[in-house]
Amino acid sequence: MVMFKLQNVNFKYNSKKVLDNISFSLESGGFYGIIGPNGSGKTTLLNVMLGYLRATAGKVEFNRQDIARYRIADLARYVAVVPQNVDIKFPYTCLEVVMMGRMPFKDRLRDLPSRDMATIYRCLELTDTLQFADSLITAVSGGEKQRVIFAKALAQSPKALFLDEAFSNMDIYYSVKLLKLLKELVAGEGLTVISIMHDLNLVKAFCDSVIMLEKGGLIAFGEAGVVMSPEKIFSLFKIRVAEAGNNGLAVLPEL
Repeated sequence: MVMFKLQNVNFKYNSKKVLDNISFSLESGGFYGIIGPNGSGKTTLLNVMLGYLRATAGKVEFNRQDIARYRIADLARYVAVVPQNVDIKFPYTCLEVVMMGRMPFKDRLRDLPSRDMATIYRCLELTDTLQFADSLITAVSGGEKQRVIFAKALAQSPKALFLDEAFSNMDIYYSVKLLKLLKELVAGEGLTVISIMHDLNLVKAFCDSVIMLEKGGLIAFGEAGVVMSPEKIFSLFKIRVAEAGNNGLAVLPEL
């Protein structure tokens, strides 16, 4: 089933075109990576897909309905987002932050029923953040905070999870651990993941399909093993790579 469908989507900031005639469809229950150089329109594409920004031209559909017809509060029942950086200045405990993931379904967070609390504690366990439940979110490290935000997003029980460079503050151990978790949720629970990532090896190892952007345009979209060929990587990033094993890429010394 098609979850997201983009038809000839354009977006401009004032007179500067950032997205140029983007069209593709994303099936539910897939793991999609978005790659491209800085300034290629990756985060803008996410924000347009989420309805945070209105396309200058073209159409974005979510579950066969124009994304513009959804209120943000209603969309939060289906979609969760993990941004690159989260600035929380109020001293909530990490447990309270994860509890906020149930806000789209509850009028208030006090006295959440046992079913909701079971979901919250499961998400803390899955992200290895249960140990921080009583710690203030302002007192944990950047990588630990990012995992708490992951737990909050999973506590929303989303159908689609958007990640905007969500692994940038994590060490490689937790990056891989959470990617494995997401892969399991995609396969076992039908979660759809759309993730901007810079580590090409992680993209190739975990993503089913890849959206490749350059200067706001879609230059390739398809299976990761096909799209992420050494030739296409060189064309996009101007670095030479070689295949390394089934899912790896080795950067060659010459540029």
